[in-house]
Amino acid sequence: MPARGSLPGAGELYAPSINADPGLPQFPELNYIGQHHGTYIIAQNDSGLYLIDQHAAHERINYEYYYEKFGRPEDASQELLLPITLEFTPSESRQLSERLHWFEKAGVYLEHFGGQTFLVRSLPYWFPEGEEKALVEEMAEWVLSERSIDLAKLREKSSILCSCKASIKANQKLTEPEVDALLSRLAACKQPYTCPHGRPIVVSFSAYDLEKLFKRVM
Repeated sequence: MPARGSLPGAGELYAPSINADPGLPQFPELNYIGQHHGTYIIAQNDSGLYLIDQHAAHERINYEYYYEKFGRPEDASQELLLPITLEFTPSESRQLSERLHWFEKAGVYLEHFGGQTFLVRSLPYWFPEGEEKALVEEMAEWVLSERSIDLAKLREKSSILCSCKASIKANQKLTEPEVDALLSRLAACKQPYTCPHGRPIVVSFSAYDLEKLFKRVM
């Protein structure tokens, strides 16, 4: 189970990975230079300079991990020694009682305990440690807000929620081995250029872009 925040042209934004579309560029081999404000990884190769958003990169890695896990969540569900207690409004409780089966599809076993109280009896062991209650609450918020739910949307949303909770944040210092591991795992992703929310992970500046910025070339 990955612990929370742990690791096992000018401004050109990259397109999806070669793993997603053979016609698009492969993730580049990069040499680490440093870290800016504990948020952006600075790297280079013969082609130019690269900035990598470390949180977005880790989100992508975790998203693909959790998306795979949510394909078979029931097999990984484990009973909690102490159930998690959740409280909702009367209207939310009524609606939630009719949608409990969707939580089971994600490996979360939630039961109505009476009134406006619900208990989480079991959930997948690979949920980000320390974030279990917050995750189920956010899942409930999403389930309540959706007019129609299908398994594909549930799998995607649950994976996004888990990946965000489990990822390193901004202003977190990384060692060089941690950066190397992050970049290696990112390069192995099916889509290493955007996070699950659609934000760019990598921004590059070619050698020509840099020379043009400093008016060394026209």
